[in-house]
Amino acid sequence: MKPSQQIYFLLFFVAVSIQTACAYDAQQKRFIPVELFTGAKWDGTHQLTLKPVSTTTCAPYDGRPCSNFYISGPFKTTENNTQIKWAGSEISYYRRAFTIPHRGEVISFFTINDSKDGLVRIYDKRQQWGVRKYDGLGSKFPLGYWRQGEVRTYPSRRPTKIEIIELDDPNHCLTFRWVVGQGKKSNQDNNYTFCPNRGLTKVTPNNKSK
Repeated sequence: MKPSQQIYFLLFFVAVSIQTACAYDAQQKRFIPVELFTGAKWDGTHQLTLKPVSTTTCAPYDGRPCSNFYISGPFKTTENNTQIKWAGSEISYYRRAFTIPHRGEVISFFTINDSKDGLVRIYDKRQQWGVRKYDGLGSKFPLGYWRQGEVRTYPSRRPTKIEIIELDDPNHCLTFRWVVGQGKKSNQDNNYTFCPNRGLTKVTPNNKSK
């Protein structure tokens, strides 16, 4: 075999190997950006940052008519009363608001958690229980690199678990299961679906007990 032919086959083999590796990686692992949560357009950068947004999405809950979710920010707290060590003395956060029929408006603040692999609530206000503040150690939405079927747990006040149900469907939507505590009460064990340029599109409860 001539040297030129050897070089050609070597380059061909390297190209096929890279393509195969990339395909495997795309099938097995996905980078989940903050923009998948907000519904904003993602520029493809593998960095977790809270960029300015003002978005609206509509997501049905268990077959009910969809509710509008409004996300805006980022804003900043005046102090850090959480256990998110990397954030310093102030925390950048998104504000999300939606209305539950017969229960009124729900306002929550979300930021990147202490382990930097999820978005976590640090503030929540709703009619049924008033204001609650959180330590930032849990997670409400997965961020960064995740694999199909992966499960992670978080040592928040009530232990939280996230399981990837569908990492990347044909529309590049993500579905994951979120469980808090033992998941026995209503809204403690839900599946959430988020889609690019839309954000939250569906909420499916796994436990319908009250």
